[in-house]
Amino acid sequence: MSTDTASAIIAPPSTILAVDDSPTNLQVLVRTLSGSGHRILAARDGATALEIARKARPDLMLLDVMMPGLDGFDVCRRIKSERETRDTVVIFLSARGEVSDKLSGFELGAIDYITKPIQAEEVVARVAVHLSRLHLVRALRQSRDGLDRELASAARMQRLLLPTAIPAHPAVHFGTYYQTSRHAGGDYYDVLPLGQDRFGILLVDVSGHGAPAAIVMAMIRAVVHSYPGVADDPPALLHYINRHFRFLWDSPMYATALYAVLDAGRRTLRLSSAGHPLPLIRRDRSVSTLPADTAMCVLWDELGNIPCVDYALEAHDALAFYTDGITDRQTTDGTMFDLDRLSYALSQAGSGAAPDIAAAIIRELDLFAGGQEPDDDQTLLIVGLD
Repeated sequence: MSTDTASAIIAPPSTILAVDDSPTNLQVLVRTLSGSGHRILAARDGATALEIARKARPDLMLLDVMMPGLDGFDVCRRIKSERETRDTVVIFLSARGEVSDKLSGFELGAIDYITKPIQAEEVVARVAVHLSRLHLVRALRQSRDGLDRELASAARMQRLLLPTAIPAHPAVHFGTYYQTSRHAGGDYYDVLPLGQDRFGILLVDVSGHGAPAAIVMAMIRAVVHSYPGVADDPPALLHYINRHFRFLWDSPMYATALYAVLDAGRRTLRLSSAGHPLPLIRRDRSVSTLPADTAMCVLWDELGNIPCVDYALEAHDALAFYTDGITDRQTTDGTMFDLDRLSYALSQAGSGAAPDIAAAIIRELDLFAGGQEPDDDQTLLIVGLD
């Protein structure tokens, strides 16, 4: 923003604290700023300035550098170190124009420097510019905070769309992890009770992040739960989802989807994928990807024939269903967790219940990322067979 643009913006009434050990200079500052509509406070030493600042919390401080006792650098350092006053705009006043002094002031958090003798027009102009910028920053912060609150509320509502309780069965146990990269995201998972020892396992990953993906995710959830009859045919369910979104076929939006029907009694799995990563299976500590052909993603076009594969499972098998936010999680240098690391984490996750396996994998994922925030939604669903 240019100085002319900033000064053209009228800042609302603010509190300004003028600090100078010279009565003459202090009088000039107060007289210069009088009539500006701002509240003007004055202090003749650093200790008094700190006391006033802590009580009045000025928006801007004109601060003399060379003062007995606490000098301007000391005052600025303390102002910027305290939560209540750290946003105060500090403009230093000094008869010395040394570059080192200016750099020291900027390093402490000052935003500008006015060289004495004071020119009234310069003081007025600089105060106007910096107060305008301050109030613009505050307005942007308030807008951002309001948006964050709305998005956080949307995220809470979105989580209500996920299963509140995973169906229980004596021969199978489930463990889940779900984390959006922002407040709301496009990942969706569900475990549908189909009766007779059977469960429908669904994972969907809508392209993009944030509100658009979250809206489509919620719509997909509504479509799935409106499916007529028993959803025991994976290709049929994926076709059903896709055809409900014909209006998106010409848009850039798309989604990967996977649906599997698990028969816990017979230990079988029927699976179809529309562009979604295939699940991993752990058997006797050996981990591999379940082999299958996939159809193209949903929400793009008519799907045509969707392959469906049947698998025979065994006691103590563990299956890991996931979205690519897991394997694409990165470190600060851009290294991805990738499929090999996920496979290894599954192999080392122990033979406990599915929630414990999921928790162990996520611990490894977070340890690998080293504090780097995810840039994609992450979903992990573990199925363990007794």
